[in-house]
Amino acid sequence: MGDLGEHESASRDSVSRPVIVRRVLLLVGVAALGLLFLVGLINLVAPRTLGRLLAGPATPVPSPTPRQPRAAIIDQTGMSFPSPDFITQAEAILEQGGYAVTHHPPEEITVNFYRTLPADGYNFILFQSHATSQVVARDGGQSDRPPGPFLFTTEEYEAQSYVSLQLTDQVRASQLFYEDSPELFAVGPKFVRRTMQGFFPGTIIIIGGCQSLAAPDLAQSFLDKGASVVIGWDGMVNLSHNNEAVLVLLQEMVVNNASPEQAVETAMAEVGPDPQFESALNLMRQN
Repeated sequence: MGDLGEHESASRDSVSRPVIVRRVLLLVGVAALGLLFLVGLINLVAPRTLGRLLAGPATPVPSPTPRQPRAAIIDQTGMSFPSPDFITQAEAILEQGGYAVTHHPPEEITVNFYRTLPADGYNFILFQSHATSQVVARDGGQSDRPPGPFLFTTEEYEAQSYVSLQLTDQVRASQLFYEDSPELFAVGPKFVRRTMQGFFPGTIIIIGGCQSLAAPDLAQSFLDKGASVVIGWDGMVNLSHNNEAVLVLLQEMVVNNASPEQAVETAMAEVGPDPQFESALNLMRQN
């Protein structure tokens, strides 16, 4: 019996040792894999963490600020009929409405100024400018050329200047109504379409000048360049009456958020047509 017991004990020992070895090897393998995983994780995370620690607190990235809308007052009439109080009030209304305002004084208003105007990226343009749809031939008679309208510059007319623009009826010699007025260059619809460099995407345009919407051509040329709406006069208008009506327009559109149509209606209700010429404000807009 004693010999048989010893034999069974030795048999169990010989059977259990391989099992134990396999278990030990398995545990060692699992431990090794765990160690490799831990080392890889440390290598991945540690440099980033160390970098953040060395760099200090993260600096927040500023979000882009919205671009402030821009407005221009083109003061051509200031050459012969300055209106400093009107300019001051118009600037104040536009600034109250959130616009960054640029006042272009009379000496800037040349043919080349108009040529590059779209590149300035204005969202709102007030042309405080004489305009005309009347065309008189050089001999003093009636002309068969289309009426325009044309916007005055303050640049004195010279026959040898802008010859190609004159030959294609993009610019003309025009004269104000008062005695001894010099001949000035004026730019018309063809100039806006062909020579103005760039576009007026969504721009609101007010033309505070005589006959600026007596014919549709000038307004349509600005709309063809991307303007959203053009407001002007359907006949002659006194400067003081224009100024009063334009201030109402600005207040309604810029401060009171009225539509251009509502603003024109309000201006005509409050200020009325020109008492001398019976002209009224009108508008054309993008289809």
